[in-house]
Amino acid sequence: MAITAVATLQPMLACKWSRPGYRLTGVAEHKQPEAPWICVRTDARPAVTNEECADCQYWELDPKVR
Repeated sequence: MAITAVATLQPMLACKWSRPGYRLTGVAEHKQPEAPWICVRTDARPAVTNEECADCQYWELDPKVR
């Protein structure tokens, strides 16, 4: 009998708490006010990456995202 391992992907796009960061057109990356993706679970709005979302204990599916 074969053993199957299932990896659950938790992309930041599908997380209830992630949002695109505030960005300005025509401004260099290092001068942008926020990172491309941020977490809005707290008022701090920290920058997040896919890797951080994959391991986040607060990751929650956004029902609007399929």
